[in-house]
Amino acid sequence: MIFFLYFLKNSRPTSRFAISVNRKIGNSVERNFIKRKMKEWFRLNRHLLADPHDLWVSMKNKFDRRNAGQVENLFLDALVKINYR
Repeated sequence: MIFFLYFLKNSRPTSRFAISVNRKIGNSVERNFIKRKMKEWFRLNRHLLADPHDLWVSMKNKFDRRNAGQVENLFLDALVKINYR
């Protein structure tokens, strides 16, 4: 498991996104890379959410530039599945 995604429908006009990366995952450069990538993926794909939601991602394992595409696919699949809950 790379991350946990928690979500809750909100009554605001837009969705909100938060991410937490524990210090155990790596040094600050690695943690900030993870945060930047996840925020960018959400920014580019927030249209996949039909209704506004509050999302919180809790990272459990680190990923690097080599397997970032796989993690992005997992994240996008999770965004799409939120609409069916």
